[in-house]
This record gives sequence, C-alpha cells and structure tokens, in this order.
Amino acid sequence: MRFLFTVLIFFMLCIVNAQGKISLKGLTKKEINAIKKEVKEKKRIAKLASMGLNKWGIDENAQTWYLALKYHLPTARQAEGLPILRQYQTFTQESSKTFPLWIINGQQFSSPPQDVQALSPHIRKVKILISAAETNRWGKQGRAGVIMLTTVEF
Repeated sequence: MRFLFTVLIFFMLCIVNAQGKISLKGLTKKEINAIKKEVKEKKRIAKLASMGLNKWGIDENAQTWYLALKYHLPTARQAEGLPILRQYQTFTQESSKTFPLWIINGQQFSSPPQDVQALSPHIRKVKILISAAETNRWGKQGRAGVIMLTTVEF
C-alpha cells in the first residue's frame, strides 16, 4: 500500500512538472527570453536589496558620495567622502587632479552636489569612466576619471 502511494505521488509530481513545460512550449522564443530576462532582473534587484541598495544600486541613506556609489566603484579608495578613481599626479598644482569630474544629466561639475541624500533617491543610471580612452572626451578635466549620473526628470 505504501509503495502504491509513493508511485502515485511520483506520477502526480511528474504531471505537474510536465504541465509547466507545456505552458512554456506555447510561447515564442522572444516571449521565453523576455521571461528569462525578467527573472534575471528580479534576482539582481533581490541581490541589491540584500545589500541595502535600491534597484539601481544606490544607497539612498548614505552620508557620503563614496558610500552611495560604492557598488559601482571599481576601487575602494576615497578621500573626504569622495571616491578616487584614478589619481593623476604632475609637477604643477593646476594640472594635478585627485577627484573625478562629475556629469549630472549632461552638465559638468568639478565636485558633486553637497547634499547626498537629496539627490541619491533620484539617480537612475551610474556610469564610471576611468581609462584614458573613455575620459579623452573631457580632456584635462577628466584626467582623474568621470562619474556620469542620470537622474529622473522632475
């Protein structure tokens, strides 16, 4: 009797599993890829949430820009709460630059806005440019790297 019950449960589980596969067979390849992409995005958001970040990888409660953008930064170097991407040292003071150039919605800033917590909830995209080829567009201003932020439009 126990054996018959075990076999019956096994077949029921196989039927349930097969039903799931049949429902996927009715979808096109494009729809299946969209479902896979959606599942991957949900996993990424869950990973970010477990680290205390919003779904764009920004720490909205951070006190400094370094802590707010830590997930996106390639190095752990910082000074005065600002990230150091690439330290470019020369003999003259004017061309020696430590902190990166900040581009927020297409506008250039030599330093980030002071109020981290006011802007960080509105950031939707972060792009960090470090190499000379990437920062060549901004010339001497981008020697120490470029941090590009895109925010939600108000």
